[in-house]
Amino acid sequence: MFSVENGEKVELTPEDLGEIRIARPGDLIKGKVVKKGEENYFININSKSEGLLPLREKMVGKEEVVENQLEEGDEAWVVVTNIDEQGYIWLSREQARYQGAWIDIEESQIQNKTLTAKVKKRVKGGLIVDVGVNAFLPASCVDITPRNLDEFIDKTIPVKIIEADRKAKNVVVSRKAVVEEEKERQKKELFDSLEIGQIRTGTVRNITDFGVFIDLGGVDGLLHISEVSWRKTNDDLEELFHRGEEIEVKVIAFDPEKEEISLSLKRLQPDPWEDIEERIRPGDIVKGKVVSLRDFGVFVEIEEGLEGLIRISDLSWGYVRHPQEVVQVGSIVESRVLEVDKDKRRISLGIKQVLPDPWEDIEERYHVDSTVKVRISSITHRGVWGEIEEGVEGRIPLEELSWKRVTRPSEIVRRNQVVEAKIVKIDAESRQIILSIRQLRPNPWEDIAGKWGIGDIVEAKVQRLMSFGAFVELAPEIEGLLPLSEIDWGPVKHPNQFLKKGQVLPLKIIELNPEEKRIVVSRKATLPDPWEEIKSKYPVGSIHSRKIVKLVDFGAFVELEKGWDGLVHISEISDQRISSPSLVLKEGQEVKVKVIRIDDQEKKIGLSIKQASQEEEKEHASSDGRITLGDMVGSKLTDLLNSLKK
Repeated sequence: MFSVENGEKVELTPEDLGEIRIARPGDLIKGKVVKKGEENYFININSKSEGLLPLREKMVGKEEVVENQLEEGDEAWVVVTNIDEQGYIWLSREQARYQGAWIDIEESQIQNKTLTAKVKKRVKGGLIVDVGVNAFLPASCVDITPRNLDEFIDKTIPVKIIEADRKAKNVVVSRKAVVEEEKERQKKELFDSLEIGQIRTGTVRNITDFGVFIDLGGVDGLLHISEVSWRKTNDDLEELFHRGEEIEVKVIAFDPEKEEISLSLKRLQPDPWEDIEERIRPGDIVKGKVVSLRDFGVFVEIEEGLEGLIRISDLSWGYVRHPQEVVQVGSIVESRVLEVDKDKRRISLGIKQVLPDPWEDIEERYHVDSTVKVRISSITHRGVWGEIEEGVEGRIPLEELSWKRVTRPSEIVRRNQVVEAKIVKIDAESRQIILSIRQLRPNPWEDIAGKWGIGDIVEAKVQRLMSFGAFVELAPEIEGLLPLSEIDWGPVKHPNQFLKKGQVLPLKIIELNPEEKRIVVSRKATLPDPWEEIKSKYPVGSIHSRKIVKLVDFGAFVELEKGWDGLVHISEISDQRISSPSLVLKEGQEVKVKVIRIDDQEKKIGLSIKQASQEEEKEHASSDGRITLGDMVGSKLTDLLNSLKK
């Protein structure tokens, strides 16, 4: 309490506030509302009698009237205005407002006290609030997170003084400081009261893919998706939770320093794995709902939060390519418990184990050499699998599909086709049955040796074109190989240059081995050999005028005909020794060449430009009647040899 003496504010001592307090006009006192009367408030000012504060007062310096709005227990600054003859102490809140407000502001700033402010209006950058005097509340100091400032207009809010200057009449306040202080208080209270295993009520504040954040009262705890339910949660958490709803959760871990709290919803219920070994044992038959399908098997929910796995191999005694062939999500299935592993939280189930094993009496129901109908279930590069009955499959190896050589089983059978096959072998222990399609028909290779021989010409139908040649059908289930090198006398890059699938043509057998089921045929052997024609057209000694098609380091290639070149070795280009053919020749140049060599084994023709030129010189000299130096030397040498013989 303060008293104003000689125009100065004087703080009253505790002794001054005793039961016998003498009030004087001009005293500035903070009093408490005791009662609201019909015309006045009764204010306790620690004096002999209570002070009277009119419900309505005239504003200082104005004609306007202000209404004091106070409640019982409220504190307010007042000034003693008059003590009447009857001893009533009359008070004014309006006259004390300015002085009292600054006292509260300065106390709040020094002692970090909270003041109550009335929000008056919104201005650029924040709000104007009334703390007895106008103060500025920056937008950044309204709350911890950005807020819409309009929602605070005409509201009463708690604030802290962050800047005050009475001379400049400048006051800056912060609501955020109060919120942060309250939040820190709540955090401390919360962490002081937290215990592992404690059940708390919280409010859903945020929902993410990995979990839900629950406000426990100033601090958010994380309810991880793995702690939502004992059942595997693959659903969208937005469908299970709603922002603002209250839920009960269990505290499973917390760290005050990191301000982290881990929560669980599923642990409010008993762990279904706790007494699993007493409730579910291997050999039991259980019913469950299929909750998901995978390539490797099926997950079945036996109880809430308790799932078992049926591997694809345990869905049926037969071959299953994908679980959806046997069950669908949502269907109820009956299965046998194969294994329970409490530590790893795994239960293995089997549907086929509920049904009789068709392999137990397989040798009594099927016999070797008997014929069965088979539905082709799968095709591989090594053969095919076929279902003889549900749960019993047989394998037809690649070589047992046909007497002819088979590279792709799909050429003989297709999936789901029903065929007849002969049982070749039954192995009940390893659950294998070997089947054969070809053994139901006679072996066509047995009489091949007496039917054909090497050199025979046969009609054949082109079956498949390969990069290395073609397979041709010589008779039903008898195929021969037509190698790439035997298609034509000329170079062949691919069989489709000369052949088409389904084409029928004569071929010569050049290799025959019935034991190995191998026949090799030739197309080119049925065609004239162009080499023989070339040899007859270009005998040794003949001279021809042709073009150079290619120059190489060791000579020049001259085209005799399309597809046939002859080689002029570098030594046969000129009488003079040359280091490179390109010094005297060029590609495209027409030259005269003499055939000097024919190689039947390599099918090559050797040519000479030099010898062709010499031949031409001799013919030219002979036609002119001139005797060359060579002729003269040759003549003298002949005469000398003849004389020696005599």
